[in-house]
Amino acid sequence: MLKRLQLDATQADLAAVSELLNSRTAEEDPVGHLQFSRRVEALAQKLRELEAAPATGVEIGLFFGGRPVAGSHGILADFGARAVSEFQNIVSSTSAAAAAEGALGARGPVPQRDRTHLLLTDVARGSFGFILQAEEQQLVDNPMREVVTRAADLVFRVATPDQEAFEGIADQVDARVLGSLRSFFKILDDAGATLRVVEDEREFTLQRGDVSLARERTENASLEESVQLVEGTLYVLPAARRFELHPLDGNPVIRGTITAACLAELTGGGREVRPGIVGSVQAARIRVREIQAQGQEPKRSYALLSLVQIALIDRLRLPE
Repeated sequence: MLKRLQLDATQADLAAVSELLNSRTAEEDPVGHLQFSRRVEALAQKLRELEAAPATGVEIGLFFGGRPVAGSHGILADFGARAVSEFQNIVSSTSAAAAAEGALGARGPVPQRDRTHLLLTDVARGSFGFILQAEEQQLVDNPMREVVTRAADLVFRVATPDQEAFEGIADQVDARVLGSLRSFFKILDDAGATLRVVEDEREFTLQRGDVSLARERTENASLEESVQLVEGTLYVLPAARRFELHPLDGNPVIRGTITAACLAELTGGGREVRPGIVGSVQAARIRVREIQAQGQEPKRSYALLSLVQIALIDRLRLPE
């Protein structure tokens, strides 16, 4: 079970038993007072152990409320299956986009789509929900942990009233990710559902207004992608997988991420950039991704795809 859910359950038990203990004294009920005292001590110890214990595996909880849920009794089967399936699509498309960006940790490749499957391992009651677990449960350097966290973060940022947070997703989404988010929120909104997402380190709740806002944003947002060839002075932070390019034509400085393939090209497969690149004039192939929400200025993100030998620029220059 998710560490956060175990903490919540233990804290609730501790509060209930403490209330029972405080309602009696050792003089009036010596046996009951002793039993509840020991129970309080045991729960307090369990709580300390849970707080100190590291998270195990990769898990996330999706709790639904609203029309498709009958209290803690059950959930409409069609809605539950479709909602979980679309969340799986968000995870898979997020993983594919992250692999293309080279944005995940440097310890091995990002899992491909067939390695991003989540297992339905438990049904959680309250407002009815499901516990989903990564199929591969390696405890150290599991790339799926970041994939699932990124997917949950996108769900939150699309639904938050903070317009700037929503527009900031441009550097993390492509057309597939945006389409998956659009389908997910359409299912929730059509069903009149709410959503609570629980991870080991955080949780958040989307009320009906948040779900409707997310649907409106994803259905009205447009995403365009192009590749440009830009000459300029290049600076690179390989550990952060970031670049900065100062165009020779005087246009504004371009900042963004470096794809995994390009980083390997720049470093020769090592950790340091090869000599003669940083601070030199280069011709860079840059992917430009622009997301525009209805009534808002477009937001752009940039990714460095590769470098082109300056002598070949005229032959390889992309059309405007």
